[in-house]
Amino acid sequence: MSANSSTKLDSAIKFGAGRYRQERGLMSQLGEEVSRYGKRVFIIAGSNSWNACGNELLNSIENAGIAAQVELYDGWCCFEAAEEFAAKAKSFGAQEIIGVGGGKIVDLGKAIGEEAGLGAISVPTSASSCAPFTCMSVMYTKEGGKKLSWRFEHEIDACYMDMDVIANCPHRFNAAGIVDAMAKYIEMLNGKPDMYLEDTPVDAFTAFSIAKYTYKVLKKNALQAIEDNRQHKATKVLNDVAFMNVPVTGLIANTTKSFKQSELAHVIYDGVRTLFTQEVSHAIHGEIVGVGLFCQLYFNGLQNEENGLRDFMRKMDMPLTFEELGIQSTDKNLDAIEEYIVNSRHYNSTDPEDRKRLHAAVHEMA
Repeated sequence: MSANSSTKLDSAIKFGAGRYRQERGLMSQLGEEVSRYGKRVFIIAGSNSWNACGNELLNSIENAGIAAQVELYDGWCCFEAAEEFAAKAKSFGAQEIIGVGGGKIVDLGKAIGEEAGLGAISVPTSASSCAPFTCMSVMYTKEGGKKLSWRFEHEIDACYMDMDVIANCPHRFNAAGIVDAMAKYIEMLNGKPDMYLEDTPVDAFTAFSIAKYTYKVLKKNALQAIEDNRQHKATKVLNDVAFMNVPVTGLIANTTKSFKQSELAHVIYDGVRTLFTQEVSHAIHGEIVGVGLFCQLYFNGLQNEENGLRDFMRKMDMPLTFEELGIQSTDKNLDAIEEYIVNSRHYNSTDPEDRKRLHAAVHEMA
């Protein structure tokens, strides 16, 4: 683990990326954008993502007179990888780190930058999470178990999302991003049916209000956006949904310092990654969070909304149960998840009735 890593909360709010662009045909313009940050860049990319857009990105960068070293990586965002690639970046004389890919890769790009003392740019190839816009990286073990959230004391330099690339990625990834974005509104309630400014810190209530707006926009537009994605059409609806998934949801996370915007569904994600690492190695972040949302809704006293969420997720071809994630829904496995929740910061009640309610909520995921 890096000596520089920290999970502590900084009193300062970092709202996101210093520069953000989202439009069609953006890859061919990135050389000019990247030149703002230096003439030597280290690029870390997932192999599938690089196959999708790497040549155009690299041509744009080289045409702008920027030297680049490219490394392909399909593993987890872990400290070992961050240290290895940071050493390579420094040996190359890099002035900036660029992460090209999904959430794990852009998180790794940010972690490499932090380890090397350099700025980071995110180039997401799907709208699968808010990771490209957040001022932190989720760190895992080399095998894929959740380790910690590494919070940075600064914003990232830039985030660039080419909608032609987003329209051509498998719809599974964008669907996962939709559910992950919608989760913020449900999770921030965490045990209650609504939130009010009078008894909530203004930063948390602001994030909640944005999350509520995001939920409304996505509920209205998500299914059409996924249909457009299936047909590889870069429509306004898909553009709007991608904007909700990445910078807007990233703003929610950053405003809460990546602390109060996620509760049960995300701690279930952490528990699943930690306790059932191999079983869910194929699953995307938002897919696991989506299954966890059934537990969160039940715990919030909003059981009547579960069927609507199931129907919504089913229409986007998402998994709905532990079994569909690859985990057997045995009492032993469900109890293990319950214990993981109880021993986390997300659960601090001593009321036996709350524990009974949590137990019933966890079994909603079976």
